[in-house]
Amino acid sequence: MSGNDDERFAALTATGIQLTPEETSRPAFRHDYGTHPDQFVEVIGDPGTASATVVLVHGGYFRERTNLAHARPMADALAEAGALCVLVEYRRAGGQPNCLDDVTTAIDGAIASLPEWGVNEQARAELVVAGHSAGGCLVLAWASHLAEAGPGIRLRPLAPVTDLFREVADGLGEGAVLDYMGVRPEDDLAAYLREDPRSRAVLIPDRVDLRIVHGDADRTVDVEFARAFPAPVSILGGATHADLIDPASSHFATVAEALLS
Repeated sequence: MSGNDDERFAALTATGIQLTPEETSRPAFRHDYGTHPDQFVEVIGDPGTASATVVLVHGGYFRERTNLAHARPMADALAEAGALCVLVEYRRAGGQPNCLDDVTTAIDGAIASLPEWGVNEQARAELVVAGHSAGGCLVLAWASHLAEAGPGIRLRPLAPVTDLFREVADGLGEGAVLDYMGVRPEDDLAAYLREDPRSRAVLIPDRVDLRIVHGDADRTVDVEFARAFPAPVSILGGATHADLIDPASSHFATVAEALLS
């Protein structure tokens, strides 16, 4: 992560800590989907009036040090725009398969719980699943395990990690993917084939409307990963890695439009 983005994420985290469910002016609550302290979602927005539901999975290159706090400003901005945002926390410690297992349980559980949470019919029908960086990798992997039959879903990975094999081979992200996987591909190919978005892209069902959003000034996850992935991609000229989740960025309106329309 570049120094500039380090500072941006630190600022977003500082802001996000203030936007706890108790302090936001919009209805919000926490829902635990497991017993581990990191197995929960924060639901921000008005379930009764929301125009769409956005399930948002934060990034951080699978590192334990990066939790959902830095994504709270984005969740709050989406709620301000009229969406119900379900912000997912998950275990980053312990390596694979914790992240994907947790994200799968969280997303599936949140979708099933929308009626119980009082989410109106329109917002349930306008379902968006988004993830930033490592979160983008996880939502792509999640979608690749879906059944062919089922409701339509808009899948919007933001600057996603899409090729775990190349990440490991090139030592990208200071070796974050190898640390997460815990083993090289040649020693446990099955683990990679369960999670690697590029290997599993063909398995994403047709009911998933997939579009990647990536900035061409990203110095954390190169935009070439998105360009090489077999799916439509919207390239944001001049956007950095942090721009895609920072409501103060001049690019954020474009990101919100990609999610909500």
